[in-house]
Amino acid sequence: MNKISDFLQKNNIKFKNLKIYEEAFSHMSYINEIKKPEKKSYERLEFLGDSILSQIVAIYVFNNFSDLDQGELTLLRSYVVKKEFLSKVGKEINLQDYINIGNGERNNIITDSVIEDVFESLIAAIYLDSGYEETYKFLNKNILVKIKNIDIDDLKDYKTKLQEFLQNESEKSIEYNIVSKKKLTSNNELEFFVEVSSNGIVFGRGKGKSKKEAAQNAAKDAYQKRVKK
Repeated sequence: MNKISDFLQKNNIKFKNLKIYEEAFSHMSYINEIKKPEKKSYERLEFLGDSILSQIVAIYVFNNFSDLDQGELTLLRSYVVKKEFLSKVGKEINLQDYINIGNGERNNIITDSVIEDVFESLIAAIYLDSGYEETYKFLNKNILVKIKNIDIDDLKDYKTKLQEFLQNESEKSIEYNIVSKKKLTSNNELEFFVEVSSNGIVFGRGKGKSKKEAAQNAAKDAYQKRVKK
């Protein structure tokens, strides 16, 4: 538990009950290994932390991004609470160095998903130990200050970007058509070729190993061409 105390102090997290933080940092492989029935893994805390994080982020983006509509607010919140974003933040504070893992499992188990889970468990531990204000301080320092640098347009997929762009140009009818497909390998893997058109005019083409991927690439091709015009 000394290393966990060290982590909390380094991150200016005030604590009263160190045991709840031990739980927040304990992977199930560690719990199974020590065989102490009273010890718990981070899984229940993760559930609570996920909800707290989502709520605080939702309130923050609602209050600070008055120009975004409901769909854009949802997109921004979803990006901030997803694995890639949280695991990156977790690594920035070296969270992975403090996780209790069973012997021999550390290199195999400490994935981005585990770092995300422990980050959410830590949020719950702070909340249960010190309340909302301390939880908000921690999230403001490590999460909320980063949100202002996120460009909402970068989060939208190209089909959405293209739809919005064409609507601004009063072109509302967009069609994606599979023009051909071919077999790539002996295991019947296919490559699809898609064209995107509006008002009968083809202005984007794309290919991919699925219809969805090909359509996205066609939308990207069309969007980039239209924006640069």
